[in-house]
Amino acid sequence: MLTKEALGVEHLRKTYRGREVLRDVTFRLEPGEAAALLGPRGAGKTTLCRILAGMTFPEGGSVSLFGSAGEAELHKARGQVGFLVDVPFANKSMNVEKNLYLRAGLYGKPDKDDIRRLMKRLKISEADVGGKRISLLRKATQALYGLAGALVNGPGLLILDEPLTDLDTEDLEPVYALLRELREAGTAMLLSGESADRLRPICSRAFMLNEGVLTGPVPMEELPASCAENGVDFE
Repeated sequence: MLTKEALGVEHLRKTYRGREVLRDVTFRLEPGEAAALLGPRGAGKTTLCRILAGMTFPEGGSVSLFGSAGEAELHKARGQVGFLVDVPFANKSMNVEKNLYLRAGLYGKPDKDDIRRLMKRLKISEADVGGKRISLLRKATQALYGLAGALVNGPGLLILDEPLTDLDTEDLEPVYALLRELREAGTAMLLSGESADRLRPICSRAFMLNEGVLTGPVPMEELPASCAENGVDFE
């Protein structure tokens, strides 16, 4: 189990086309902690996740991963992080298993048995995917593929942008079961969403992001009032 602070974010600022997208954002995640990042569309959630993934850079502030803060150290530390941000990486002419094998290879972990076990845990069945190209799959199966892709490297930290939004109801329980198991084993998690309902079974507390300003953390049981104040849907 990782013992260092999994994620540290200090005073992040980001401007896009003259608008402040993130304003002095500061928070931390410890190993085994799962937190929700809630906010309406356009609040800055995806921008924050992209910065944490190294896909874009802030104008100010800093990010540390497992105690690593320098650029060279962060690049190495991101090998211990599973990301689901924007459209999942995929060769759309290939099927799910081949894509996951390709992605695992980027981390030096291309084990077909491990990939098949992961697909089984997430209920991505051969009957469902049938060797089809990813572009031909139902939207919920594509979402499961994106989540599986974030897990192929056995991460100590998960940064998942809207991971549950497109899942069908029957897909949720196996996802919850796997995420709980990872959390209990020490994996830290940040899961974003516009609605709190699907994140409650996983997350113990929540941060609210609205117009680039982060508030919280708030215990999940206190979310109805807090979400209403921050323009977040609570169902």
